[in-house]
Amino acid sequence: MNAVDLARLQFAVTATLHFLFVAVTLGLVTVVALTQTRALRTEELALRATRMRRVRFWGGLYVINYGLGIISGLVQEFQFGLNWSGLSHVMGNVVGAPLAVESVVAFFLESTFLGLWAFGFNRVPPRVHLALIWGVALTAYLSTFWVMVVNGFMQKPVGYEMRHGTAVVTDWGALLANGATWYAVLHIAGAVALLAGLLLATVSAHHLRRGRDTDFFRPTLVQGSLLAGGGAFVTVVAGFVHLGALKDYQPEKYAVLMGRSGEELDAVRADAAARYGAGDWMPPAWVGVASVVMLVIGVLLACVAWIPATAARGGAPGETLARRRFRLRLPAVMLPLGFLALVCGWLSREVGRQPWMVTGELTVRDAVADVSPGGMLASFVLFTLVLVVLAVVDWVLMTRFARLGPDVGLLGDTGLFPDDEERRVLREDERGTPPADVRPSY
Repeated sequence: MNAVDLARLQFAVTATLHFLFVAVTLGLVTVVALTQTRALRTEELALRATRMRRVRFWGGLYVINYGLGIISGLVQEFQFGLNWSGLSHVMGNVVGAPLAVESVVAFFLESTFLGLWAFGFNRVPPRVHLALIWGVALTAYLSTFWVMVVNGFMQKPVGYEMRHGTAVVTDWGALLANGATWYAVLHIAGAVALLAGLLLATVSAHHLRRGRDTDFFRPTLVQGSLLAGGGAFVTVVAGFVHLGALKDYQPEKYAVLMGRSGEELDAVRADAAARYGAGDWMPPAWVGVASVVMLVIGVLLACVAWIPATAARGGAPGETLARRRFRLRLPAVMLPLGFLALVCGWLSREVGRQPWMVTGELTVRDAVADVSPGGMLASFVLFTLVLVVLAVVDWVLMTRFARLGPDVGLLGDTGLFPDDEERRVLREDERGTPPADVRPSY
């Protein structure tokens, strides 16, 4: 493999793994913010305390994923700087400002709000605390939006002109209103809702199968299933709408995704050669397979994601939740499919743009930095190793936290990993009414 191939492979690995962190983060922060809003609006103290336990539990999973996701984002920044100087030289005036804003939003505003929220339980007024988690959610989505502004420009460059070989922004309104950006934002919004819903349903079903904290997890099983089903529906609809728009600004990618062949494909090749000159301007054919896999999974999940919710309903007399094993095991099967669909969607969008870094203006070969194959291989191995370790650590920590249940105490409770006796005492305390002198403002 030459340096260009290694750079492409490195970008694919780092971007894919980092995006999985981002998707879980966006989904969970939305769930936590909505749950805390509902808790604050609850008048009954016992019910409010239960809902705040849910905020602490799902918020703990969110904080774990966010912390490790930030590190994966730093890896992404490094590989941008090391391997893609051609992109900076030619398109830096366009992509630099949005990425700078994204960094400020993600690494300063979002992190500050999150720190204040995580350590602010029972220390700041309830409405201020609620505003903090909504600040986290808003800045998370703003950060994602600015990244998608850059990505949308790379898919469909608008609002610029080339001056002496360098792109210059001429219309920020056109850049921000780019259809390629907004189609993707809607598609991603559905995908993160799908992933968050599957995560809620999977964790809830795990505990319900074992008869643990059924009152705590029964509602979240229903909420997760319905959220996953709704997210899958939005994702599929947005995907079809986006597919129709591709025909106008990425006809080569559209032809591959639609499985065109024969004279139709030859006509697309000839049109591309007329616009860009001699060469192979078609993306690899396997991108169409990734797109089909994504579509099949999306439609499947839209049809079946709601099924686990039925396990939380009242059944026959004497029937326990643990007896409804098929419906309670279904989320654990669907969750990996959700991640697979996410990866296939990224491959369809990004690899489908090849051989362009910025469609019609800058090829991947011209965007790659002047790095030797040995140096590119070394950075690829190092970054991949770091990201794989982060992903494994994230999965292990989140799995351990989720299995221990709602009283593990990451956000403001006593003891990070209490033993069984401590957990029993904590659970009993939570179910009672706290004394007036120590009762939280929630």
